[in-house]
Amino acid sequence: MDSGFSELTPATCRGCPGFVIPVCDSTMDLAWSLYGQGRFPEFAWVMAHTQTRARGRQARTWVTEPGSLAVTLRLPATAENLGPLVSMATALALVRALSDIDVTAGIKWPNDILVHGRKAGGILIEEKQGVFMAGIGVNIGKAPENSVMEHFFHLPAGCLNISGVGLDLFDIWGGILEKIQDRFPAMTADPAAAVREVNAVLAWKNETVVLAHTGIHDGPAIVLGVDLQGRLKVRTTKGLACIQSGTLYPRVT
Repeated sequence: MDSGFSELTPATCRGCPGFVIPVCDSTMDLAWSLYGQGRFPEFAWVMAHTQTRARGRQARTWVTEPGSLAVTLRLPATAENLGPLVSMATALALVRALSDIDVTAGIKWPNDILVHGRKAGGILIEEKQGVFMAGIGVNIGKAPENSVMEHFFHLPAGCLNISGVGLDLFDIWGGILEKIQDRFPAMTADPAAAVREVNAVLAWKNETVVLAHTGIHDGPAIVLGVDLQGRLKVRTTKGLACIQSGTLYPRVT
Protein backbone atom coordinates (compact mmCIF):
# COMPACT_ATOMS: atom_id res chain seq x y z
CA MET A 1 0.00 0.00 0.00
CA ASP A 2 1.23 3.51 -0.71
CA SER A 3 2.82 5.25 2.22
CA GLY A 4 0.61 8.30 1.55
CA PHE A 5 -2.64 6.36 1.78
CA SER A 6 -3.77 8.46 4.76
CA GLU A 7 -3.47 11.59 2.59
CA LEU A 8 -6.45 10.61 0.47
CA THR A 9 -9.08 13.34 0.25
CA PRO A 10 -12.67 12.26 -0.60
CA ALA A 11 -14.15 13.98 -3.65
CA THR A 12 -17.09 13.69 -6.04
CA CYS A 13 -17.25 14.09 -9.81
CA ARG A 14 -20.38 13.67 -11.93
CA GLY A 15 -22.06 12.05 -8.94
CA CYS A 16 -19.34 9.40 -8.64
CA PRO A 17 -17.36 9.01 -5.43
CA GLY A 18 -13.64 9.51 -5.67
CA PHE A 19 -10.42 10.34 -3.93
CA VAL A 20 -7.57 12.75 -4.59
CA ILE A 21 -4.02 12.27 -3.35
CA PRO A 22 -1.03 14.58 -3.84
CA VAL A 23 1.56 11.86 -4.56
CA CYS A 24 1.44 8.08 -4.87
CA ASP A 25 3.32 5.27 -6.53
CA SER A 26 0.36 4.23 -8.72
CA THR A 27 -3.33 5.11 -8.76
CA MET A 28 -3.97 1.59 -10.05
CA ASP A 29 -2.42 0.02 -6.95
CA LEU A 30 -4.28 2.50 -4.78
CA ALA A 31 -7.59 1.63 -6.46
CA TRP A 32 -7.09 -2.08 -5.83
CA SER A 33 -6.27 -1.32 -2.18
CA LEU A 34 -9.45 0.72 -1.81
CA TYR A 35 -11.46 -2.02 -3.51
CA GLY A 36 -10.06 -4.56 -1.06
CA GLN A 37 -11.35 -2.37 1.77
CA GLY A 38 -14.84 -2.21 0.24
CA ARG A 39 -14.43 1.51 -0.51
CA PHE A 40 -14.39 1.45 -4.30
CA PRO A 41 -17.76 0.75 -5.98
CA GLU A 42 -18.39 0.85 -9.73
CA PHE A 43 -17.47 4.23 -11.24
CA ALA A 44 -15.40 5.15 -8.18
CA TRP A 45 -12.12 6.85 -9.06
CA VAL A 46 -8.83 7.94 -7.54
CA MET A 47 -6.70 10.78 -8.90
CA ALA A 48 -3.07 11.62 -8.12
CA HIS A 49 -1.39 14.93 -8.87
CA THR A 50 1.90 13.03 -9.16
CA GLN A 51 2.60 9.34 -9.82
CA THR A 52 6.12 8.07 -9.28
CA ARG A 53 5.90 4.43 -10.35
CA ALA A 54 2.82 4.01 -12.50
CA ARG A 55 2.92 1.30 -15.11
CA GLY A 56 1.97 1.21 -18.76
CA ARG A 57 1.73 -1.49 -21.37
CA GLN A 58 4.55 -4.06 -21.47
CA ALA A 59 5.52 -3.06 -17.90
CA ARG A 60 6.79 0.35 -19.02
CA THR A 61 7.07 2.98 -16.31
CA TRP A 62 4.70 5.94 -16.62
CA VAL A 63 5.62 9.00 -14.54
CA THR A 64 2.94 11.66 -14.09
CA GLU A 65 3.93 15.18 -13.17
CA PRO A 66 1.68 17.87 -11.63
CA GLY A 67 -0.80 19.30 -14.11
CA SER A 68 -1.42 16.07 -15.99
CA LEU A 69 -4.28 13.65 -15.52
CA ALA A 70 -3.61 10.41 -13.66
CA VAL A 71 -6.77 8.54 -12.67
CA THR A 72 -7.86 4.97 -12.08
CA LEU A 73 -11.57 4.31 -12.54
CA ARG A 74 -13.50 1.18 -11.66
CA LEU A 75 -15.53 0.23 -14.72
CA PRO A 76 -18.96 -1.40 -14.48
CA ALA A 77 -19.17 -5.20 -14.41
CA THR A 78 -20.74 -5.08 -17.88
CA ALA A 79 -17.27 -4.21 -19.22
CA GLU A 80 -16.78 -7.98 -19.36
CA ASN A 81 -19.10 -8.04 -22.39
CA LEU A 82 -16.47 -6.13 -24.36
CA GLY A 83 -13.76 -8.73 -23.78
CA PRO A 84 -10.47 -7.54 -25.29
CA LEU A 85 -12.15 -4.36 -26.54
CA VAL A 86 -12.36 -2.81 -23.05
CA SER A 87 -9.21 -0.73 -23.47
CA MET A 88 -10.22 0.68 -26.85
CA ALA A 89 -13.80 1.33 -25.68
CA THR A 90 -12.41 3.38 -22.80
CA ALA A 91 -10.06 5.17 -25.19
CA LEU A 92 -13.01 5.90 -27.47
CA ALA A 93 -14.88 7.62 -24.62
CA LEU A 94 -11.77 9.70 -23.96
CA VAL A 95 -11.50 10.68 -27.63
CA ARG A 96 -15.16 11.74 -27.67
CA ALA A 97 -14.65 13.81 -24.52
CA LEU A 98 -11.70 15.57 -26.11
CA SER A 99 -13.78 16.26 -29.21
CA ASP A 100 -16.24 18.15 -26.99
CA ILE A 101 -13.46 20.59 -26.08
CA ASP A 102 -12.35 20.92 -29.71
CA VAL A 103 -9.35 18.60 -29.47
CA THR A 104 -9.11 16.16 -32.35
CA ALA A 105 -7.64 12.89 -31.12
CA GLY A 106 -7.25 9.36 -32.41
CA ILE A 107 -6.67 5.89 -31.00
CA LYS A 108 -3.29 4.34 -31.66
CA TRP A 109 -3.84 0.60 -31.36
CA PRO A 110 -4.05 -0.88 -28.84
CA ASN A 111 -4.38 1.72 -26.08
CA ASP A 112 -2.74 5.08 -26.81
CA ILE A 113 -4.27 8.48 -27.50
CA LEU A 114 -2.74 10.62 -30.24
CA VAL A 115 -3.15 14.38 -30.54
CA HIS A 116 -1.56 16.03 -33.58
CA GLY A 117 0.33 12.80 -34.25
CA ARG A 118 1.88 12.82 -30.79
CA LYS A 119 1.21 10.38 -27.95
CA ALA A 120 -0.70 12.42 -25.40
CA GLY A 121 -2.23 9.69 -23.27
CA GLY A 122 -2.95 6.04 -22.72
CA ILE A 123 -5.27 3.50 -21.15
CA LEU A 124 -4.29 0.52 -19.00
CA ILE A 125 -6.90 -2.10 -18.09
CA GLU A 126 -6.49 -4.54 -15.23
CA GLU A 127 -9.04 -7.24 -14.38
CA LYS A 128 -9.29 -9.45 -11.31
CA GLN A 129 -12.17 -11.88 -10.84
CA GLY A 130 -14.56 -9.86 -12.97
CA VAL A 131 -13.58 -6.46 -11.56
CA PHE A 132 -12.20 -4.03 -14.15
CA MET A 133 -9.99 -1.06 -13.40
CA ALA A 134 -9.07 1.49 -16.06
CA GLY A 135 -5.91 3.53 -15.59
CA ILE A 136 -6.26 6.77 -17.57
CA GLY A 137 -3.34 9.06 -18.19
CA VAL A 138 -3.36 12.26 -20.25
CA ASN A 139 -0.55 14.79 -20.68
CA ILE A 140 -2.14 18.20 -20.26
CA GLY A 141 0.44 20.86 -19.40
CA LYS A 142 3.54 19.34 -20.91
CA ALA A 143 4.86 16.19 -22.53
CA PRO A 144 7.22 13.84 -20.70
CA GLU A 145 10.52 12.78 -22.16
CA ASN A 146 10.13 10.27 -24.97
CA SER A 147 11.19 6.68 -24.55
CA VAL A 148 14.12 5.40 -26.58
CA MET A 149 11.84 3.41 -28.89
CA GLU A 150 9.45 6.30 -29.46
CA HIS A 151 12.34 8.62 -30.27
CA PHE A 152 13.78 6.08 -32.70
CA PHE A 153 10.46 5.70 -34.51
CA HIS A 154 9.74 9.45 -34.52
CA LEU A 155 6.63 9.27 -32.32
CA PRO A 156 7.10 12.16 -29.89
CA ALA A 157 5.08 12.68 -26.74
CA GLY A 158 2.44 15.39 -26.81
CA CYS A 159 0.02 17.23 -24.57
CA LEU A 160 -3.36 18.97 -24.74
CA ASN A 161 -1.82 22.41 -24.41
CA ILE A 162 -0.66 21.99 -28.01
CA SER A 163 -4.34 22.40 -28.90
CA GLY A 164 -4.75 25.41 -26.63
CA VAL A 165 -6.76 23.65 -23.93
CA GLY A 166 -7.14 25.91 -20.92
CA LEU A 167 -9.60 23.89 -18.84
CA ASP A 168 -9.18 22.96 -15.21
CA LEU A 169 -7.92 19.42 -14.57
CA PHE A 170 -11.18 18.45 -12.88
CA ASP A 171 -13.21 19.86 -15.77
CA ILE A 172 -11.30 17.63 -18.17
CA TRP A 173 -11.75 14.60 -15.92
CA GLY A 174 -15.45 15.40 -15.53
CA GLY A 175 -15.92 15.39 -19.29
CA ILE A 176 -14.12 12.06 -19.65
CA LEU A 177 -16.06 10.45 -16.80
CA GLU A 178 -19.35 11.71 -18.23
CA LYS A 179 -18.57 10.17 -21.62
CA ILE A 180 -17.63 6.82 -20.04
CA GLN A 181 -20.87 6.79 -18.02
CA ASP A 182 -22.97 7.75 -21.02
CA ARG A 183 -21.38 5.53 -23.66
CA PHE A 184 -20.46 2.32 -21.85
CA PRO A 185 -24.02 0.91 -21.70
CA ALA A 186 -24.39 1.11 -25.49
CA MET A 187 -20.90 -0.22 -26.16
CA THR A 188 -21.26 -3.18 -23.81
CA ALA A 189 -24.67 -3.97 -25.30
CA ASP A 190 -23.35 -3.86 -28.88
CA PRO A 191 -19.58 -4.47 -29.11
CA ALA A 192 -19.78 -4.53 -32.93
CA ALA A 193 -21.01 -0.92 -32.91
CA ALA A 194 -18.14 -0.01 -30.60
CA VAL A 195 -15.70 -1.55 -33.09
CA ARG A 196 -17.17 0.57 -35.88
CA GLU A 197 -16.72 3.71 -33.77
CA VAL A 198 -13.15 2.77 -32.88
CA ASN A 199 -12.33 2.21 -36.53
CA ALA A 200 -13.66 5.67 -37.35
CA VAL A 201 -11.02 7.29 -35.11
CA LEU A 202 -8.24 4.71 -35.50
CA ALA A 203 -4.87 6.33 -36.13
CA TRP A 204 -3.19 5.64 -39.48
CA LYS A 205 -6.10 3.66 -40.93
CA ASN A 206 -5.36 2.78 -44.57
CA GLU A 207 -1.81 4.05 -44.09
CA THR A 208 1.49 2.21 -43.96
CA VAL A 209 3.01 1.74 -40.52
CA VAL A 210 5.88 -0.24 -39.02
CA LEU A 211 4.97 -3.25 -36.85
CA ALA A 212 7.24 -4.52 -34.10
CA HIS A 213 7.14 -7.31 -31.49
CA THR A 214 4.07 -8.94 -33.05
CA GLY A 215 5.35 -12.50 -33.22
CA ILE A 216 3.68 -12.76 -36.64
CA HIS A 217 4.95 -10.04 -38.92
CA ASP A 218 7.37 -7.26 -38.06
CA GLY A 219 7.95 -4.59 -40.65
CA PRO A 220 5.80 -2.42 -42.92
CA ALA A 221 2.05 -3.07 -43.11
CA ILE A 222 -1.14 -1.19 -44.03
CA VAL A 223 -3.63 -0.66 -41.20
CA LEU A 224 -7.11 -1.91 -42.13
CA GLY A 225 -8.92 -1.68 -38.79
CA VAL A 226 -9.75 -3.50 -35.57
CA ASP A 227 -11.87 -6.65 -35.29
CA LEU A 228 -14.27 -7.87 -32.58
CA GLN A 229 -11.43 -9.62 -30.77
CA GLY A 230 -9.53 -6.35 -30.48
CA ARG A 231 -6.93 -7.51 -33.00
CA LEU A 232 -5.38 -5.16 -35.52
CA LYS A 233 -6.18 -6.11 -39.10
CA VAL A 234 -3.33 -5.33 -41.47
CA ARG A 235 -2.18 -6.05 -45.01
CA THR A 236 1.45 -7.16 -45.16
CA THR A 237 3.73 -8.19 -47.99
CA LYS A 238 2.63 -11.76 -47.24
CA GLY A 239 -1.11 -11.03 -47.23
CA LEU A 240 -3.75 -10.22 -44.63
CA ALA A 241 -3.00 -10.72 -40.93
CA CYS A 242 -4.64 -10.09 -37.55
CA ILE A 243 -2.22 -8.89 -34.89
CA GLN A 244 -3.02 -9.92 -31.31
CA SER A 245 -0.25 -7.97 -29.64
CA GLY A 246 2.65 -5.76 -30.59
CA THR A 247 3.52 -2.15 -31.30
CA LEU A 248 3.09 0.04 -34.34
CA TYR A 249 4.77 3.26 -35.35
CA PRO A 250 4.34 5.68 -38.24
CA ARG A 251 6.45 4.89 -41.23
CA VAL A 252 9.25 7.38 -41.64
CA THR A 253 9.85 8.29 -45.28
